[in-house]
Amino acid sequence: MTFRVLTKPVAILTVALLAGGCVVSETRPVEYTPAVSAQTEIAREKRLSVAVVEFDPGLPEAEETAEEKLGVPPEVRKAESRFIAFHLKETLEQTGQWGPVRVLPAERLGAELTVTGEILHSDGEELEVELRVRDATGQEWLHNKYKARADSGTYSDGEVMGRDPFQNLYNQVANDLLAARSRIDEGQLRQVREVAGLRFAQDLAPAVFEGYLEQGRNGDFRVVRLPAEGDPMMVRMEAVRNRDLLFVDTLNEYYASFYREMEAPYDSWRKYSYDEALALRELKAAARWRKLIGAAAVVGSVMMESDSRTADVAGDVMLIGGIELFRQGIQVGKEAKMQAEVLAELGTSFGQEIQPAVVEVAGETRRLEGSAATQYAEWRKLLREIYETETGLPAAPVGSDVIELADHESHPAE
Repeated sequence: MTFRVLTKPVAILTVALLAGGCVVSETRPVEYTPAVSAQTEIAREKRLSVAVVEFDPGLPEAEETAEEKLGVPPEVRKAESRFIAFHLKETLEQTGQWGPVRVLPAERLGAELTVTGEILHSDGEELEVELRVRDATGQEWLHNKYKARADSGTYSDGEVMGRDPFQNLYNQVANDLLAARSRIDEGQLRQVREVAGLRFAQDLAPAVFEGYLEQGRNGDFRVVRLPAEGDPMMVRMEAVRNRDLLFVDTLNEYYASFYREMEAPYDSWRKYSYDEALALRELKAAARWRKLIGAAAVVGSVMMESDSRTADVAGDVMLIGGIELFRQGIQVGKEAKMQAEVLAELGTSFGQEIQPAVVEVAGETRRLEGSAATQYAEWRKLLREIYETETGLPAAPVGSDVIELADHESHPAE
């Protein structure tokens, strides 16, 4: 008994789809949007320093279900949160529009401009993030969602393969940040610098620097008065602040090393993810989809009636194409899984421990160990000891800055 499941035209079309790898949707070219670079030297008042905080990976509350919901292990998304932050740092630096740009594991007081963000969606085809930028006074510069399609040429075209698939998104953020700065006069930018320095000082020694800043009902800060030029307490505080920045620069060397190690496997993973997304946009597991279609093709070839030469040929080709597609699906799945495992391992190792930092405080050698976040938190505590050593005055109790952050929802970092 035979069944006419597929007509000849449908069979031929199915064979064509199978032979073509089942990519039924064509990709539209993505027009490149360059970041606006400085053509002349930017005035010092405009070159604010920028702190880019590790992005929130956007994991579900129940982390045990994260892989099922995201399509990747949570460690991969955590690794992405550092990669994206560092790539944004590099994009901003390359424009020449800003002062030093640094990545931090957490927010802190004393920054001139702070960038925080959350990953809303990420695969090889699309990247969506929510991004917020505030200055030291508390004024919000940006609060936008950014979504971009991958530039498919970066996966195959030799001329642009060195470019990030989502460079347009990073460039758009850089351009929006520049546009926001253009709406702020130099006097306001100067006050941002002043407030940043005073907030750092007040965090360590609130009694000494009381009365220099005023905080409004909306949480914004403004300068009430400035220390006298050459004020010895402020000079010492600047020395402590510079030492803080040296430690942050050391952390950024680790971020840079992590970024370089992650780049190759991350690019490979995104390419495989991109291929999957093209096959079926709503599903990330294209390997499973290809296996199902391949299996269906095998079944279809058996069910087709074989009373004609055309049907026989179509059935044979469908059988061969289905088996080949089934094999490709398994291979793509293996490759994608392998790259995801590499990323997960990188993310886990960076999240657990980096090279210990050795610092000297009051003639004593201190060793900071653990993750970047752990070392940074310990360093913030040591800053108070450093301040006491530099000035001979007691610093603020440990934890006082945490209370202020919780009460006023400020967004600090350097």
